[in-house]
Amino acid sequence: MADRIDSILRDYFSGRLELKIKQREYEIRNDRGPTDENIGGGKALNKHNRPVEDMRIRIDEDGYYKKLMKQKEDIERWIATFEPEKQKVVRYYYASKAVTWTKVAQQFHISESTAKSWRVEIKHILATVL
Repeated sequence: MADRIDSILRDYFSGRLELKIKQREYEIRNDRGPTDENIGGGKALNKHNRPVEDMRIRIDEDGYYKKLMKQKEDIERWIATFEPEKQKVVRYYYASKAVTWTKVAQQFHISESTAKSWRVEIKHILATVL
């Protein structure tokens, strides 16, 4: 069974993480919240009307949205620090579940053990950040 870091990396490189972020933002934007059934009464005198700012605040304060954005930013920042060859190997492996270590080794002309050791190295560093 894949561990948490494998799952996060697979989501990132397959594009699923970006999709989750967009989906969460869509849910927040289209959530109308509880309806006010208070009919009658007076007029609210101190009520502000800033829908764009209110929406941005709701998006920025959403815990799940912030968690997803932090994961994306952390992965982007740390993956950029690795050598390009290691980045390519990890990206190729995690982009699809159908890719095996044998395919990775053949694609990049390296041994399977080298490819796996690069993945372990990247996972250890990302595990401290994520």
